[in-house]
Amino acid sequence: MKFFTTLFATETNTFVSAPTGLGSYEEYGIFRGDASTRDATGYGLYAVEVRRQLAAEGHETVESLLAFAQPLGRTVRSVYERLRDEILDDLRKAGPVDGVILVLHGAMVADGYDDCEGDVISRVREIVGPNVPIGVSLDLHCHFTQKMVNTADAIICYKEYPHTDAFERLTELIRIVVDTAQGRVKPVTAVHDCRMVGKWHTTREPMAGFVRRMQDAEKLPGVLSVSLGHGFPWADVPESGAKLWVVTDNDPALAAKLAEELGRGFWDLRHETGVPSLSIEETLAKAMATPDGPVVIADTADNPGGGATSDSTFMLRAVVERGIGDVAFGGVWDLGAVQLCRDAGEGASFELRLGGKCGPASGDPIDLHVTVKRVVEAHSQGGLSGVRTPMGPCVWVQAADGVDIVLISKRNQVIGADLFTGLGIDLAAKKLVIVKSAQHFHAEFGPLAKSVLYVSTPASLSTDFANLPYRVRDLDYWPRVEQPGRPYHMAAPGELYTIDGRAMHLQRSGPVPASAAQPTLVIEAGGGCASTTYARLQQALAAKHPVISYDRAGMGWSEADDAPFDGERTAHRLHALLEAAGVTGPIVLVGHSLGGLLNRVYAGLYPQQVAGVVMLDASHPDQFAMYEHPPESQFAAERVKRADFQAGGPPPPEQAPIEALFADMPQVLRQMKATYTPEALDATLAEVRGLPQVARQAAASPDFGSRPLAVLWAQQQPLPAGADPALAAVQARWPEFQEAHAALSTQRRLACIEGAAHMTLVLLPPLVQRVAEEIDGVMAQIASGTGR
Repeated sequence: MKFFTTLFATETNTFVSAPTGLGSYEEYGIFRGDASTRDATGYGLYAVEVRRQLAAEGHETVESLLAFAQPLGRTVRSVYERLRDEILDDLRKAGPVDGVILVLHGAMVADGYDDCEGDVISRVREIVGPNVPIGVSLDLHCHFTQKMVNTADAIICYKEYPHTDAFERLTELIRIVVDTAQGRVKPVTAVHDCRMVGKWHTTREPMAGFVRRMQDAEKLPGVLSVSLGHGFPWADVPESGAKLWVVTDNDPALAAKLAEELGRGFWDLRHETGVPSLSIEETLAKAMATPDGPVVIADTADNPGGGATSDSTFMLRAVVERGIGDVAFGGVWDLGAVQLCRDAGEGASFELRLGGKCGPASGDPIDLHVTVKRVVEAHSQGGLSGVRTPMGPCVWVQAADGVDIVLISKRNQVIGADLFTGLGIDLAAKKLVIVKSAQHFHAEFGPLAKSVLYVSTPASLSTDFANLPYRVRDLDYWPRVEQPGRPYHMAAPGELYTIDGRAMHLQRSGPVPASAAQPTLVIEAGGGCASTTYARLQQALAAKHPVISYDRAGMGWSEADDAPFDGERTAHRLHALLEAAGVTGPIVLVGHSLGGLLNRVYAGLYPQQVAGVVMLDASHPDQFAMYEHPPESQFAAERVKRADFQAGGPPPPEQAPIEALFADMPQVLRQMKATYTPEALDATLAEVRGLPQVARQAAASPDFGSRPLAVLWAQQQPLPAGADPALAAVQARWPEFQEAHAALSTQRRLACIEGAAHMTLVLLPPLVQRVAEEIDGVMAQIASGTGR
């Protein structure tokens, strides 16, 4: 039988403006039917392996183009079409074939083509017809698109990251294609969209265990292959993200069952599988505290394997400025610096400006006095699965304190230890080894390392996956959305930050502070309320003042938390959230209901930051000892109601008055529907359970002193029939509680807002306007300096 094969691959970072042109492919060599003989140590190994395996069974191989480029921006349209059409022309010239084996990447994007692989496969299908099997090997960081599924017979991707199993997967694919061509199997595929964006290392648990689980599933009768495509986060294309698919022998029901089961299993691990990334300061402190060495540090944000330029100086500058010695650092892509060192020759010492050449994400160039230790004109490094990667002319320069730097001419991530050792650098003698790579280094550097750390720098590849600036991709994904895939899904309207390992949502509005002394209003929600409840209040306040609202754990768009609800933990998280959002100046706390107690705790922990406090019908510490909280059975019934609604069931009766109240704010109505979830109710129950603790913490907090305080409260409403009699006792003492709040400051304003009830105080437009006017007074008081 005769089989056609080709390799056409690159990985596209659509956030990078530099295009992938013809030269990017030529840098690694474009081979036209002869890669198996002319590039037998590089990517031609794939063609060698296809030929070897097919020949072992007596089959013929027609070898077409091999073209590979390092990741960068979109491939130029004419370049993509030229190389694609060469492959298609070769296929036509080959005449009838019995099968096609395509070695692609899965994340190639060109001008005008968001799904290059789907385009190639579909055009191959047009040529060979419906009965010739097409098998496709993809990189683990692929976009698995519907077009690929519709036009290929079988698609597999690597299971390991780093990709140490590339040839195992190729063998698996060849077997499926040959068996399909010979009529022994009939592949069918089912896909589960995990709705997740991120990076997942398979070198440690629980991902290593999940790979084993996929391998165990492949042992089941009728299962041909199981793949988890992680997706490539830095590509703004419609079908990116993690997807799990199963290929079976003509058993679509089994494929669908397994794909959903395994896909949900991967989803369940989402909080445990993230990359443990640290700041520069944290990374160096942890590394230097590690006895002996070497400690390997991955500068993941400047990984050229993801499209970065590999010339950022943030880590190198941090090392030099701290006087850290015995460091190996590489590889820095700097053609000018390489040429200067080549011209100077080995042994030369001079001032060299290196790195920081490609834009803001590269940082500033760094000037160092260096000695040229070694120049290798045609250096290379060992790669995954035995592939050697050419690095061009490379140089080892040594700066003060034994800081050894590898300069490279061909932009590539660090994979093999021989990038350093091949130049003469002794890695075992180093305290730190800093590599520009995300994870592919791990196969060779992991066994050498005392410890492996991942550092987050301001370079090109942000790992803040919740806030990647997607414009094309659907924003319904985790971690941007806690529970994606719901009928009333809506992306977080504000910003998401990772605090204590969980995403927290913050929304800001109003003018930018005119000076460092201008306070920002921070709204603290009542118990069980999301930030969207206070949208009208935030809108009114933002007409004059900078305003921030946020969601506590499990509310709105913030991730849930297993820890008990606690006032001090909540305050510390809010402080960290504000700091992450760049709010470092004074704040005025605006707390409604339970939010008033939380404001007391926050002001006690961070008194220098709090310029003033506003308490809106705020709870009092003593009230929670006066009555029983609703039985948890009530929460169970409400949870069922919310789950039904999110599944597409009828709206709850209480939705009608809310829709009338916010008829002028349709976006807010959509937000309320999106956050009316059973998970938010679970968070509400957690807050109810934690109320006694919060009350104790608030009661123990110090007074506000002379900081301006406004206490605005609502008239108590008649209780419904059958209400807990203890609530009447709380109502009777409500004016007393509000006066007690006012006594917390010597600069106070106390007012009962006529016509307001507990919730309408922050919902009804006329009442919200009255509240805003009172808060204007507090802000004016602070501005005049009459507070404190």
